[in-house]
Parts: sequence; C-alpha cells; structure tokens
Amino acid sequence: MKAVLLCAGEGTRLRPLTNARPKHLLPVGGRPVLDHVLASLAEAGIDEAVFVVSPNAPELREYIADGSRWGMSVDFAIQESPRGLADAVRCAEDQVVGERFIVYLGDDLLGDGVTDFVGEFMSSGASASLIVKPVEDPRQFGVVVVEGGKVTRLVEKPADPPSDLAIVGVYGFGPEIFDAIGRIKPSARGELEITDAIHDLLVSGGRVDYHVTEGFWADAGSLEALLRANEYYIQREGQQIDGDVTGCVIDGAVLVRPGAVVRDSQLQGPCLVCAGSTVTGSQLGPNVTVGAGCTVTDSVVRSSILDAGCRIDALAGGLVDSVLGQQVCVNVTGDDPHTCLLAEDNTTIADTPG
Repeated sequence: MKAVLLCAGEGTRLRPLTNARPKHLLPVGGRPVLDHVLASLAEAGIDEAVFVVSPNAPELREYIADGSRWGMSVDFAIQESPRGLADAVRCAEDQVVGERFIVYLGDDLLGDGVTDFVGEFMSSGASASLIVKPVEDPRQFGVVVVEGGKVTRLVEKPADPPSDLAIVGVYGFGPEIFDAIGRIKPSARGELEITDAIHDLLVSGGRVDYHVTEGFWADAGSLEALLRANEYYIQREGQQIDGDVTGCVIDGAVLVRPGAVVRDSQLQGPCLVCAGSTVTGSQLGPNVTVGAGCTVTDSVVRSSILDAGCRIDALAGGLVDSVLGQQVCVNVTGDDPHTCLLAEDNTTIADTPG
C-alpha cells in the first residue's frame, strides 16, 4: 500500500525555529514529528511512501534516507512552489498512477493512528475518504457536511460553519482524484484546494466516505500545537526512571532515559529527560522535554521543548512555553521568565555586558 506525504510546507508560523530545518523534523515527545507519522503509517501496513517536498529539502531527504527504518521503500516528488494541497497531491501522480493511496499531511499527529481508516478505505469502493474530528471552532478548518450518513458537502474555513466536523489532514483517494484536480480552479488565495477537488468528486457522482476520530489530533505547525503534542506523547508513556537519578522529587509521568543524569531536582510530569543529558538543581515540568545531550543547571523550565545539545544555565526566572532548536545556549540573569521563545539551531541567548 502506498502513501503520499505532503512535506513541502515552509513552517512560517514557527520561524525562526524553522529557518534551519523543516517543521516535520521538530521534536515532540523526544522524536521528530515525521517519525511519529511514519510509524503510524507503517503500523497501518503502508510499505511505499512518496514524499512531496520543496525543491530544497536536504534535511528531509537525509532524515528519510531509504525508508528502511520504517520498513518502507521511498520516492520523492517536487512541488516547485506552494500552490495548495491539491497541487501537491498532483505532483505525486506519476508515482501512484492507477492506484488507491493514502495522503497524509506530514505535520499532522493522530493519537489513535490510521490503521482502522486505512483498512476501511482500501477495502471500500469510495472515490475518497476523510478522517474528521468534532471541534469546538471549525472556522479555521475544512468542514464536512454529513446528511443521512453520507458526505454531501465540503466547505473550506467557513465563517459560519455548517457542521462541527473538521477535516483532519489524512485522506484516502482513488485514481479519479487526479481528474477532479484537473477540473478545479484556484481559490481566492490562489491555491488549488483539496476540498474543492473532493467536492468535484461528489458532484461528479463519486462516493466520499468519512471516518470519525475522537482521539488526540494536532497540526504541529504552531508553537501551541507542538507543546500540546509533546504533552500527549510523554503523558501516554507513564512514569519510567531508567537513568541515574539522585536526590530528586518525582511526580507523575516522568521519563528519564538510560544514560541521563538528574541530581537534586524536581521533575513534574509529563516530563522527559533524554539520554546523555544532565540536569542539576533545577525544576522541570510540567510538559517539558529535555533532548539528548542537554545540560540544565540551576534553572526552571516549564511547558517547553529543548532539542538536542541545549545548555540552560542559572535561568532562575524560568523558560516557559518555548521551543529551542539544537545546540541553543541560554544564560540570562534576573527573575523574569522567558516565554514563547522560539530559537533556531546554534543560537546563544545571554546577557549583554553593560
């Protein structure tokens, strides 16, 4: 079975963090977003993956490599410029011609996975199928209207939503989707919308199924979504202390990986300290990931993600609601907390003399 993964997005909402690498490789729960996605697809039986990427995506290609770590063969398609999801799907047409396939937005995370959805779609005769989730405010999503158990209409980001069923970024398509994409026109924002292509399938007599998920869902393209996903993936593992921990107060879903050292600190779950990291005299959590090889000394860190190799020293005011890239150093005196900090790889944040 084949999946097309759409990974050409620029991650503008996460800049400058995404200046150095794509949002799909940012960490949640100690693993890149894309690793969670591919593990979910592999579990569903997907063994071939086509990645739609931008012309310059060396980090993604290097990380994906030959796909063998997920038991997949891989191929790449190029989307020259961001012209919408339907255009991105069309970029992979040559690799899936004549087949039924899954489309997965590369930064969407689903706690319940996609195994049931994939099985249902691949055994159905539907032209398309969607995963949907009831949400409180559907205005920022594509929305599905269901009547009599059937999808009858799709609306993209409606000001007055006709239902609360938001379209999650996972789809199943038959080969007829490419004819539908060829018939639609760009939207008011100049993009080919996948909702327009699916609506075209409907009005052309095609059957569009839907699958409701009640589980966790996050589009990891924003700071808030990254932190929510981080909390979810740590929390569901529970407490497991495998590292060297001495003189500490541990509360809740705290994970200390083998090779980590934690001394004289308070850890409140959900909290993850990865291998090779050292934490001394600090308060971590809730909702904190300390990536591999980090050092945190005499500091307070809450609701934040530190990627590999970060160094936090004497940050008494605290780091809150933040994501730091790899090899970021923070050494700032004073009692004011640092909030909503997005720091790209190899950044140093320190007091300025004078």
